[in-house]
Amino acid sequence: MQILSASSLASSPQDAVAELTDTLPPTQPSLAILSGNVRMFSADALAPLKERCPLLMAGSSCLGVMTDSGLAQGDDSGLGLFAIYDDDGDYGVGSAALGDDPVKAGADALTAALQSADREWETPDLIWCILPPGSEEQAIQGMVELVGTSVPIIGGSVADNQIAGEWVQYIDGALHHDQVVVTVFFPSGNVGFSFSSGYSPGSVTGTVTRAEGRTLLEIDGEPAADVYNRWTGGLIEDVPVNGNILMLSTRNPLGRLVNTGGDGEGFSEYLLSHPASVTPERGIQLFTEVNEGETLHLMRGDMDSLINRAGRVVDTATKLLPPDQTAAGALIVYCAGCMLTVGESMPDVVAGIKAEFSAPFLGVFTFGEQGCFLDATNRHGNLMISAVVFGDK
Repeated sequence: MQILSASSLASSPQDAVAELTDTLPPTQPSLAILSGNVRMFSADALAPLKERCPLLMAGSSCLGVMTDSGLAQGDDSGLGLFAIYDDDGDYGVGSAALGDDPVKAGADALTAALQSADREWETPDLIWCILPPGSEEQAIQGMVELVGTSVPIIGGSVADNQIAGEWVQYIDGALHHDQVVVTVFFPSGNVGFSFSSGYSPGSVTGTVTRAEGRTLLEIDGEPAADVYNRWTGGLIEDVPVNGNILMLSTRNPLGRLVNTGGDGEGFSEYLLSHPASVTPERGIQLFTEVNEGETLHLMRGDMDSLINRAGRVVDTATKLLPPDQTAAGALIVYCAGCMLTVGESMPDVVAGIKAEFSAPFLGVFTFGEQGCFLDATNRHGNLMISAVVFGDK
């Protein structure tokens, strides 16, 4: 297996795609994954890349991407490519319109990907997905119902630059914004993966006493916004009804404990939910579902942890490869909210990854993250980091 990555800061989609295409060898890759600034997505501009890389998965990322060459970000630029050459592996890409049944869309997209790989009725080593924001949990459910719980489902939700619903996916020559897109991997080498966050739990907790999907209505019998405001010392005191609190809440999301050690022992992680807005009922709209009876922890993130966590996540994934395999490359998902919070220090995030990892990588900035903890359960979270590392055999 050989993996190549490339990025471009060219100001036009045509020039950016040409730069990426020029980095590829004459042979067609087994799979190519493209991501970047939504302004770079033009069906006409992407057509030459699709011709060069017939098996292509593409979706937008907030403001651009990061690769082992550095950041490729801008208001109107930033495109990156990840190409796998693996004659002894099989890969397939499939998609399905979200429609009014996300569970079915997840299953249909995965079925199409398995057919594309000519491995229908087989279990892949990895499912990589780019999902439209809003119903990721149901799409994951559809995939799990098809192949079971043993396959890691990792990826991110497509993003635009201003949470304006402009995110796109490129599928078979056309742009879409509401597709479940799935790639299945049957690589010749192994894969290591990790899913984590850069946040720590605080001392306050509460129980979800009323919730409807992604709307958290009550914590401990009180309006959720009032409880969150008290927990954070008045952080959203002056926010009006329907007011956006995404940036205010980025360093203080809500977390649910995921114990991966068993019986209260061992290493534990937290699945995060990002508060987005205050509802008319003084509830909180989230970017994940929550369920009544769950315990919520107020989480805290500082700049050091947000900067350094990505490198540790990639390192953890690398260490899960067999001893006889070295890393050929990695795909990384880094939450767009964290990226925007880190801001001008994002080069330090890239440096931290490169300090732990010397192979090519592509990192995308997403509006939701899918991943698998060590308890082998696939989940959707916010403000998270996922990494998949591919072995070289």
